[in-house]
Amino acid sequence: MSIKDFFTKLVNKELSPECNIAVTSSEKIERVELSETPTSIAIQVSINCNIIELTRNIGIHLHYRLKSDDTEATQVQSNGFTILMQNAHKFQLHLPTFPQPKKVNRKQKLRNDIVDWIHSHGSGWPTKLCADTQGKEFIVSLTETIWYIDMHDHKKLEERNYHIPKLFLEFFGRANPESYKQSRKPFDANELNLHCQALAPYVTSSWILRENFNWLRDILDDFIIVISNYVIFLQHKRDITAKNYASEFRNSYTNY
Repeated sequence: MSIKDFFTKLVNKELSPECNIAVTSSEKIERVELSETPTSIAIQVSINCNIIELTRNIGIHLHYRLKSDDTEATQVQSNGFTILMQNAHKFQLHLPTFPQPKKVNRKQKLRNDIVDWIHSHGSGWPTKLCADTQGKEFIVSLTETIWYIDMHDHKKLEERNYHIPKLFLEFFGRANPESYKQSRKPFDANELNLHCQALAPYVTSSWILRENFNWLRDILDDFIIVISNYVIFLQHKRDITAKNYASEFRNSYTNY
């Protein structure tokens, strides 16, 4: 919905029957300004801009400046702000919340950073319930997948020309199993495939098809494809090793 469309619906009481803004047919929108609070500095915006994007990035207080045929500007009645505030929740996006222990470990820090990362891109879920169910499940699955790859050394994929999308690279290099006095174990094709299969359905989830997740959808799909291809590589390598072992065993048995 554009800024202009919102004004039309506001005046016509389509958003709320309580709204009572008197605008004559001769009055037109001269300009529109947005501000974070009713008294803060306002920024002029185009009437054709998307209201959801603007109110999320700039502020929820809309100032419509009108002019009549004699070009005399006037301001819409202040009770329009009350209606806007009542309807602001319709454009609000929600993020999943997780319990925060006093001491956050590296894996929990990764999970929290992924939530902040989604928020920084202006994304979220339409309701708190969706955020704490669908959103939380996605965050956990993505965290577990990244953590597993990182624990087993994500550079192994790069060395074999399986390139993780750049958008995700900031989340790698954190696991550092040596700090837990553990050595990096080799990738297990079955375990990695389980993570891949858990993450794959989210690419076609209804929430990720929403406009505010356009930036993530294709990149997530690319990430899953990279993991899937690496699983195939590991399975092929495992099959070759098994065949070689079987061949050596047969030769040893024959010689015996």
